[in-house]
Formats: sequence, C-alpha cells, structure tokens
Amino acid sequence: MLELYKKKETTMNVSPDFSPPIKLMKPYFLLTSFFYLFSMLWLFFINPQSPLDDFSMIAWVHLYMLGFVMMAIFSAMAQLGPVVTETKHHNVFVFKYIWIFLTLGLTLMFIGFYVDLNFLLYGGGLVLVAMCIYIVEFFLTLKNARRKTTITTAMKMSNLFLLLGIINGLIMALGFNSYLEIDPHSLLKAHTFSLVIGFVTLLIMGISIILVPMFGFSKRISDNEFAKSFYTLCAGVILMLASPLFSTSILESASYTLTIIAILLYFFQLAKMMRSRKKVVHDIWARSIYVGFISFILSFLLFVFYLISPDPEILKLASWILLVGFFGFLIIGNLYKIIPFLLWFEIYSPLIEEQNVPMLHELLPSRLTNLQFISSSLGLAISSFGLLLKESIIFYIGAFFLLLGATFLFSSIYKMFAKNL
Repeated sequence: MLELYKKKETTMNVSPDFSPPIKLMKPYFLLTSFFYLFSMLWLFFINPQSPLDDFSMIAWVHLYMLGFVMMAIFSAMAQLGPVVTETKHHNVFVFKYIWIFLTLGLTLMFIGFYVDLNFLLYGGGLVLVAMCIYIVEFFLTLKNARRKTTITTAMKMSNLFLLLGIINGLIMALGFNSYLEIDPHSLLKAHTFSLVIGFVTLLIMGISIILVPMFGFSKRISDNEFAKSFYTLCAGVILMLASPLFSTSILESASYTLTIIAILLYFFQLAKMMRSRKKVVHDIWARSIYVGFISFILSFLLFVFYLISPDPEILKLASWILLVGFFGFLIIGNLYKIIPFLLWFEIYSPLIEEQNVPMLHELLPSRLTNLQFISSSLGLAISSFGLLLKESIIFYIGAFFLLLGATFLFSSIYKMFAKNL
C-alpha cells in the first residue's frame, strides 16, 4: 500500500515520526474547507464589476488567501516539510496556536475592511504573529535537515518572501490609517508579488516537484533542473520588492520578464514529469490537477496580455482564474490525497498485521468529491465567462456552483475525520 509513497524516484523516508499527529492538524484541515466555503458564500456580497482596489474586493482576496490558501499551506507543510527534509519538527506543538492567531487576525482584518481601518493593524499584527511562529519553527526544523536540496532552499526563500509580504502589508495598513506618510498603493505590487508569486507560487512549484511524481507515477526532475526556474523566479520577486525604493519602472519590467521566464521553465519541467508517467490514473487528484494547471496556463497568458495591453478587466479575470482555478483546484486535489493517507498511516497502518484495514481510496467519500469537482469546475467556467462578458448575473450563477462545490468539499473533509478519527 505504501509503494506510491516510497518510490525509488522520490527516495524519501516516509515515517510517522516526522509528521505531527493528525489530531493536532485536524483544525487546520477543517478550517481550510470552512474558509473556502465562506469565501464562496461571500461572493454574493461583492459586486464583480467593482475595481480591484475596491475594499470589498480586497477583503474577499484576504479572506480567500489567508483563510483558505494559507490554512491549507500550514496544514500541508506541517506534514510535508519534515518528510521532505527527513527530520522531526523542532517544536510541533506550536501548531496548537498558529491557527488561533491566524483565524483571529483574519477576522479582525475582515472587519477592518468594512467597518474601521484600525482593525487592519490589529488583525495584521496577529497574522504576523502566526506567520512568525510558523517561519521560526520551520527554519529551526530545517536547521537539522538530513536532506538539503534546491527544494528545501525554495521552502526557505518562500517563507522569507512570506514574512516580507506580511510586513509590507502592515506598512500599507499604517499608511491607510495615516500613521505613516506614504501612499499605500505604491506598495501594492510589491505586497501582492511577494505573497502570491514569492510565497504561494514558489512553494507550489517546489512541492509539486515532489507531489507530482509521488501521486502521479512519474519521474522527478533533477535538483539542477528545478534550480533554473527557482532562482529565476526569486530574482524576479526580489526586483519587484526593490521597485518601490526607486522612481523608475525598469525594475518592475525586469521583474515581470524574469517571472515569465521562470514560469515558462516550470511549465517545461512540469510537462517533462507528466510525460514520464508510468501509469495514467484519472482519479480525483489527477482531474483536479488538470483543471488547476490549465487555469495556471490561462491566467499566465492573460497576465502577459495585460502587460502588453493594460486593461483592468483582463487583470481581474486573470487574478480570478489564478486564485480560484489554479490555487483552488491544486489545493483541493492534494487535500484528497494527503488527508486519507495521513488518516490511514496513523490509524490503520499499526493494525495491518492484526485485522483487515481499509484501502486508501476507501477513506475518500468518492461521491461527494466527484460532486465537488463537477460543481466547482462548472462554477469556475461560468463565473469566468461572467467576468469576461461583464455580466454580473452570469458571474453569480457561477458563484452558486462554486458554493455548491465548497459545500461538498467541507462535507467530504468533515466526513473523513468524523468517520475515521
């Protein structure tokens, strides 16, 4: 049963000693699905025709990114980080508190966008505390890593960009509240780039080099090959972070160019891994990955088109497809692999010599997950057409299907824990 996770190509030591107890991480998985559900529900309270700098739009992005994406990353990295580096957590019990700080901070920030901007500072401070606890523990864990590769370096850099992005956001909040005499909008690109590209995208690139071969029966590319896209993307993010310090657009242009090159290199590396698949299984993980990476390609092309011919509506559509299509489906697909494996490994693997135990796929409520995939795919397609055609009604129809898919996701994850833990 563990062949998939102990393949020669991955050469990783999968041991329960490296990962935190599943009960400790249960709140993260449940909150991930809850915030995804709440994010899809809140789509009905925003105007899809509003500009991207409207506070209702910004509030939704923070709800989705901090509540869903960040909570999912914390839950996944708490498990995968030590496995990749083959070392125990420095202090795994800090994860008892990280989700509390993050949830409270997000709640205050969400209130701040609608009620009082001062709450942005209070919420941002709590979010910073959560991120700092996570980053410090992660760096201390990596300090004793047995495996030091380009992927572990990518993890370090992504966490550094996370910290810089959060600090950048707090500086913006101080500007919005007139505590600092700065134009907060001048830092927006650096803030967004640091978190969306420097943290989330870079981390996805690094982890996918591990998970695609692990779950997709394919060969893993070499460290040197991944280094090409990794270092190029890092250079692009650093230039964007430095751009507010200079009154020239050269750094921004160079940053966009390097980022485009890095993503093209990553596409080539991903295609190489997918072509090497020894066994093609179109399960819920694979189908989610297909939608996710098709969304990534579409959003990438739209972003390039926006750079050539700036149009805020194109930028909005590209951002929507990136967040909901790429980040959303990629995270959900991997949750459907990670949660059953963790439950099986901790609960059923010790019993394998004593009694009949369920197979991994039997822990996954397939009917609910299939309904989620169909509903969310329809929702993504319809809502994207709504944005493209500038038709709010079409967008809200898509949002309804996304909400339906989110309900199935929450039910799936809740059912897995309720039935097996």
